[in-house]
Amino acid sequence: MAEDEPRGVVVGVDGSEPSRRALDWAMTEAQLRGLPLYVVSAAPPAGAYAAMAPGGLYVEDISAALDAIRGETEALVAEVDQARDERFTGESHVQVYSGTATEVLLGMSERHELVVVGSRGTGGFSRLLLGSVSTAVVHHAACPVLVVRT
Repeated sequence: MAEDEPRGVVVGVDGSEPSRRALDWAMTEAQLRGLPLYVVSAAPPAGAYAAMAPGGLYVEDISAALDAIRGETEALVAEVDQARDERFTGESHVQVYSGTATEVLLGMSERHELVVVGSRGTGGFSRLLLGSVSTAVVHHAACPVLVVRT
């Protein structure tokens, strides 16, 4: 994250339905607060293993993998925005970082106003628990965290 980046609302997305709901909620929060929206995706850390690109091809080049994830994330933002009753008109930025989702979101929490994450409830007693990423972010973030549940 750039040092001079304005503080805003951060949302972590991975293409799942919970992250789509989190993105919708984050758009509303950013709009209401008059803050920029940072839509963040994480890619496997460079060197950990080859990242998988669309179509099932393995890509050794991390920059190509990051570009592919950026394209998917931009398409997700457009889809979610188009499905909203009221379109998002604020400032938004799609950012893709190499690292785990937890590492990336915790790092972003140090410089922003709010982090929004989705949580995949699995039903039954385990529904009382959050997913591993949302749990880590809730417990260790440097700013408030909003967990969007089903």
